[in-house]
Amino acid sequence: MYEMLIRKKALKIQERLGMRIGIVEGTSRIPLARTTEQVLNALREIYKVGLKAFVLPRELFSGIETGADLYKAKYGDLLRIKELAKKYNIELALRHTALTDQPDNTLRIFCNIASIMDCRTFIVRPTFYARMPQDQALKLVVYKINEIMTALRLDVKLGVETTGRMNEVGSLEDVVDIVKRTTRTEPILNWGYIHARGTGALRTQDDFKRIMDTVHRDVGEGWVQNAYFIFSGVSYGPSGFIRHVPLARSDINLEYLVREVMGLGVKGTLIFEDPEKEKYILKNLEKIGDMVR
Repeated sequence: MYEMLIRKKALKIQERLGMRIGIVEGTSRIPLARTTEQVLNALREIYKVGLKAFVLPRELFSGIETGADLYKAKYGDLLRIKELAKKYNIELALRHTALTDQPDNTLRIFCNIASIMDCRTFIVRPTFYARMPQDQALKLVVYKINEIMTALRLDVKLGVETTGRMNEVGSLEDVVDIVKRTTRTEPILNWGYIHARGTGALRTQDDFKRIMDTVHRDVGEGWVQNAYFIFSGVSYGPSGFIRHVPLARSDINLEYLVREVMGLGVKGTLIFEDPEKEKYILKNLEKIGDMVR
């Protein structure tokens, strides 16, 4: 009975907010799902509490290095995850946070995985030419994404995530520029990283509004109807991001984001990245519920 009430409340909040709410990589019981069974259990757990989005960790696919690995050894497992997510109406995404300066094979394999699983997006950070000057690295990122996405001709989008350190490609301006100059891409706004990169840039509700207005203007009306946000707690210094911290200890304000999402009519997906996983959301359901009234 208690679980049913929690589920109904979580679903109502998402309906009012106009966004799916989800978590990354695992649950509070298994923080990093490394096997198919662990992912299936994670999907069952988040369904019970009413969450509607899940980001798959790259570790789940560590044994897939070639097309043969994908189609001969792992294909059935991918379909099992896809079908359960479809049954539960849980939106999947796939995320890889550590691409190297030779990203071609990883991009191809993971885009194919994301396509097979009907993922909304394959999320990457545009930092895979880290040893080059930023302006040169940015041009190469654009070239490489276009080369890979044009060659693959898949329906899945490539999500380009904002990054947290000033010395790396991935500022909001970089991400918007990449998306405007590439095919089948979308911006992934990691609010914690935007906050850290600006050494605490998101201090007021207007700061969140300014970011969303910029993306709306530069990316277009379609973005407003299907945005993708990651909300994470961070610590930071003069150079930006230092480490992740629990959202409860972070100085980023969720209410400012929620108010602007509702005020601007932004729809899409909101992913919470916190050590407590779904428990963070459940602990704060009442507060989030008050925000969306």
